[in-house]
Amino acid sequence: MKNSVMIIFPNILIVAISASLFMYLADSRNPASITCSNVELNAMPCLPYAEGDKPTIDPKCCTGLQNLVATATSKDDKVTTCHCLEDAFQKFHAIQDKYMKAIPNLCNVTVPFPLSKDMKYDK
Repeated sequence: MKNSVMIIFPNILIVAISASLFMYLADSRNPASITCSNVELNAMPCLPYAEGDKPTIDPKCCTGLQNLVATATSKDDKVTTCHCLEDAFQKFHAIQDKYMKAIPNLCNVTVPFPLSKDMKYDK
C-alpha cells in the first residue's frame, strides 16, 4: 500500500503541475473576458443615485466604475461592457438620464462611452 501511494503521488503531482501551467498559459493568451454579471455587480451601487433616490453618489459606485474602466481595455471588452450596461439599464425603468450622465464627472472617471438609458456603443 505504501509503495503504491509513493508511485501514484508523483504522477498526481506532475498532472497537477501540468494542468496549472496549461491554465496559466491559456489565461496569458486569452485574458478573462468581461461578463455581464461582473459589469452589473460593479454598476449596482450607482443605481440609487441614477434613479434619483439618493442625492449623493455612493463611493462604491465610483469604485465600480473605475473597476469597469480599468478592466475594459480592448475594443471587445468595451463593447461587451456597453451591451451589458444597456441590458441592465433596461431592467430599471426609474433610471434618469440626468443622473446617469453625471456619474462619470462626479466620480472623476473618464468612460469610453456616454452613460445614458439609451446608450449605444458603436466605436
